[in-house]
Amino acid sequence: MLMAVAAGLAAGAEQFPSVSGTTLTGAAVTLPDAGKGHPTVIIVGFTHGSQSQTDPWARKLDGVLDYYSIAVIEDAPRLVRGMILSGLKGSVPKERHTRVLTVTKGEKELKAAVGFERGDDAYIVLLNGDGAIQWRHHGAPDDGAVAELKALAGAGR
Repeated sequence: MLMAVAAGLAAGAEQFPSVSGTTLTGAAVTLPDAGKGHPTVIIVGFTHGSQSQTDPWARKLDGVLDYYSIAVIEDAPRLVRGMILSGLKGSVPKERHTRVLTVTKGEKELKAAVGFERGDDAYIVLLNGDGAIQWRHHGAPDDGAVAELKALAGAGR
């Protein structure tokens, strides 16, 4: 099933939307531009509950593939955003702070790009060096999905 999705996406070459965010270190990053020229994995979480799946994905990819993890906080009230940021900084290991972005705009476009179905799922997208979507998955990491992602990303290098 996943291979069929990957093959269908490669034929259509759907572009990932331009999304700007701020890393946990305070740096501004725009995707897919930051991954230009090489395969990049984007891990997206739309709710606090999704962190139970986004974190394990990041751990599986650390040191293996280039990735960014996006916490979409557009729907959070402005007064709460500081608390969310503080919570993320405390729960994400410091060595990953340059890879975790908070995004406050573009939620609708991100949901369309990742094939949004359930709020508490993690959404994983593999982009080629030109920012085109090559593969999608949602949910917790499993050995099959991780192996497929690594194989597809390695094939594009």
